[in-house]
Amino acid sequence: MEAMSDALQTEVAAPSPTAAEAEGQLASFRWPRTLQAAATRRALLLFALGGLLIAGLVTALPVGGPGQGRLAGYLDSNPVPRTGAKSDATFNRAKSGDCLMWPDVTPEAATIVKCSDDHKFEVAESIDMRTFPGSEYGPNAAPPSPARIQQIGQEQCEAAVRHYMGPKYDPNSKFSVSLLWAGDRAWRQAGERRMLCGLQMPGTNNEQAAFKGKVADVDQSKVWPPGTCLGIDSTANQPIDVPVDCKAPHAMEVTGTVNLGEKFPGGLPTEPEQDGYIKDTCTKITDAYLAPVKLRTTTLTLIYPTVSLPSWSAGSREVACSIGATLGNGGWATLVNSVKEQLLINGQAPVPPPDIPEERLTMPPILVQEPASPPQQSNTPPDMPPGNQHLPQQQPVVTPPRATTTQAPDAQPPQDVPPPADAGAPPPPANPAPGG
Repeated sequence: MEAMSDALQTEVAAPSPTAAEAEGQLASFRWPRTLQAAATRRALLLFALGGLLIAGLVTALPVGGPGQGRLAGYLDSNPVPRTGAKSDATFNRAKSGDCLMWPDVTPEAATIVKCSDDHKFEVAESIDMRTFPGSEYGPNAAPPSPARIQQIGQEQCEAAVRHYMGPKYDPNSKFSVSLLWAGDRAWRQAGERRMLCGLQMPGTNNEQAAFKGKVADVDQSKVWPPGTCLGIDSTANQPIDVPVDCKAPHAMEVTGTVNLGEKFPGGLPTEPEQDGYIKDTCTKITDAYLAPVKLRTTTLTLIYPTVSLPSWSAGSREVACSIGATLGNGGWATLVNSVKEQLLINGQAPVPPPDIPEERLTMPPILVQEPASPPQQSNTPPDMPPGNQHLPQQQPVVTPPRATTTQAPDAQPPQDVPPPADAGAPPPPANPAPGG
């Protein structure tokens, strides 16, 4: 689940952000955590549909103040005459706030409809490239290449959508900032130079999903129905938030949705509060989705994001619970098929870890006795001979002192032990013999 500033009609376009600034902006998009969030970038989406090209943008820049948010070709301030071609009537008439719908994969047949009905594109601004200086958009100019179309969208549409949405702009919205134009034929034959910046919701098979209501009035949370698989960029091994058929390569499978607004009806909860609630709820949701299969047997990991302050301020309250597998190098494993079918992870069937014996799951907890604290030192002389110990709340047991070889100063030595010699002289007899 971002790239260039807009240009003034008479001024040079604002410089692109530095790498550090761009990285800081991308950090606000916290793609999921495999029990810890791992940041991912939204992938570039290019849809070549019939005579139209719709480009989903990836980068985002803050929009400046009044004046800097004005676009070259801003039709509400300086309308440009129509080209007169019948085939581009929708492009000529579409304006900010209009909603477009087309049947199946024929966006060249787009018509303006009520936004309360199904539609696939909401117009933020209409830009006429004939107002741009230079010959690039002149009458005889060649149509822009896909790379140039992408660049034009980056230069114009992000700022246009930010200006259009105001405080309801969610940088991590499920709606993609997009560019709609009439294609090569209308460019060459009808001189059509008008492009529409707006919002679309990516769907499966590189098509746009229909939705009802203005984007600013709906919850923009990036969530999908359970069982939805999200694609993977095979060049970078990173997930892209575009639904794909689960039989196609993908990075994640959605197991459910958590609504933070039900638990936290007030202000934005802290990151630890979000993390704890989402983790517990996603675990229960995922267990129910997989039952009777256990998550551990799939070898996949529970993945979920949290809600940032800009998204919360825009009204987004929900996050998706998903399962996937990350690689040691920061990339993601490529999954094929649903986890409920014959799942393949990087082309191999998962090998479940050994089962935990049932008796180990039902064993009572083992009580661990804490070691006795060491005896406290006291200045009071002990009431018992040294060397005796006792347990708390138990009377000490006093045992008689054992005899030692240390004698008191006035004690007599045993009779069977001769007294020490005095300078080598024999001791006087204890009982001198009578007589002389």
